[in-house]
Amino acid sequence: MPQFEVTDLTAQPFAYLTKTAQIKGIAEVMGQSFAELGKAFAAAAAPMTGPPLCHYMGFDGATTTFQVGFPCRPDDGKRLTAAGLTIGTTQAGQVMKATHKGPYETVVETYNAMQSEMKQRHLVGADDMWEIYMSPPETPPEEILTQVIWPVRRAA
Repeated sequence: MPQFEVTDLTAQPFAYLTKTAQIKGIAEVMGQSFAELGKAFAAAAAPMTGPPLCHYMGFDGATTTFQVGFPCRPDDGKRLTAAGLTIGTTQAGQVMKATHKGPYETVVETYNAMQSEMKQRHLVGADDMWEIYMSPPETPPEEILTQVIWPVRRAA
């Protein structure tokens, strides 16, 4: 069972692509997106300043819309935009964090546990969430680490 931490985050620059995918096709779209991101960062001669992350913004039961990208340096924004990426910021404010260990297909277990923990702490989760992919691609599925970040507020 993951440990749950409620903390405040400070926003950081984030260069990303916005995608919409069928829930079943997320892995394929993510792979294509990371290839696109790599080419754009290379074209901009800009370093990725942290691990890949994804901001899930909307679900309709069959599809999800998300921003997938990498943290970046503020000074690289213009070059990354010219290379086809959008510049925004990562989550700021109060969040609940947990690290999921295991195949990505099982991360829903961590989300479900987080919802239970939020209820116990009298917190309400936002409609959007973030994930940080902590493991390199060659990591065995049972060892993959995904940090889940869910913006929260006090329940009314």
